[in-house]
Amino acid sequence: MVEGIVKKIMMTGINKYAQAYGTSNENVQIKVTDDIDGNVIYTMCNDFKGVEQVSFLNIMDKRMDFFGYEGLASPFLKKALSIFATESDCEIAKVSCFIMKHKETIGLAFYNGFKNGKSVSLAKQLEQLGL
Repeated sequence: MVEGIVKKIMMTGINKYAQAYGTSNENVQIKVTDDIDGNVIYTMCNDFKGVEQVSFLNIMDKRMDFFGYEGLASPFLKKALSIFATESDCEIAKVSCFIMKHKETIGLAFYNGFKNGKSVSLAKQLEQLGL
C-alpha cells in the first residue's frame, strides 16, 4: 500500500515535469537533499542536472495535501539519506538521492557528492526502512 502511494506521487511529479521540460519521463529525476535546518529539499532534474527547486505539493500536482503525504514522505526520505550517510561514512549534507523512473517502477540512486553509492528499487528501500 505505501509503495503504491509513493510510486503514484513520484510518477505524477516525474511525468508532470517531463511534459514541462519537453522530454521523456526517463530523463527526469527528483533530487532529494537535506538542508542545514533538517528540511527535505526537492529539486527537479533533467538528465541529472538541477533545473528548479520544487515543493512536495508541486510534485503531487496538488494545491493542498489533504492526506498529509508530505508529512509521511519527508521523514522516510530523511531517514533514507541518513542511513546512506552512515553507510558511506560522510556528512548527511553531502548526500543526495535521485528518484527516477526505472523500467515500470521507481528507483532510487544515492550519491555521496558525485560518487555513486547505491541504487535500489523503491520496494527494497521501503523494506529496509520497515515500511
